[in-house]
Amino acid sequence: MNQTIPYLNEWLELSRSGRFDKAQEIYFEKLFASVIDVFKASNEHLLSKGGVLFSILGYSPEPIILTAKTVEPDAHIIFTTNKKNEGADYLEKYLGSDYETVYLQEDNFDQIYKALKEQLILNPTSQIVLDITGGKKSMVASAAIFGKDYGCKILYVDFKEYIKDLRKPLPGSEILNIVYDPFKNQPELFQK
Repeated sequence: MNQTIPYLNEWLELSRSGRFDKAQEIYFEKLFASVIDVFKASNEHLLSKGGVLFSILGYSPEPIILTAKTVEPDAHIIFTTNKKNEGADYLEKYLGSDYETVYLQEDNFDQIYKALKEQLILNPTSQIVLDITGGKKSMVASAAIFGKDYGCKILYVDFKEYIKDLRKPLPGSEILNIVYDPFKNQPELFQK
């Protein structure tokens, strides 16, 4: 168990006792800042800072925040079909106003691909990172195809330890998985 994360045991006890609202409050108010620090220290050497970050959001803002805090993008665009805007308070708390949200009407391929392409045109850069951790599988698949087509570095926030009964990663065990790096995986397509 990761002992560098304060309030971890308290969060685990609350979660396992079914007090999920209180556990979530503890997580975001007392524990998550340490999770961010651990994640950033463990992963910041994997990516260069800046550029544009595209994130796919479902209902859990945590992976998006972890990636954004590590990448420190010049522009961060979050794509979601979630109209309820769950997690928006946490995005704002941890990211401030350093992001833009694109609300999609549907989660089909054409809609997602088009929205990503529009944002690519509005935010031209050679350094595009695409975080596919959140969102429905159809959104993630569409985003990954876009990312490969346009030479994006594709990331996924994974974990080393999983709490099976809570169906959540152990806080502090999150890791950054570079799923696709065009310059390493297919350099023949992106050499000048």
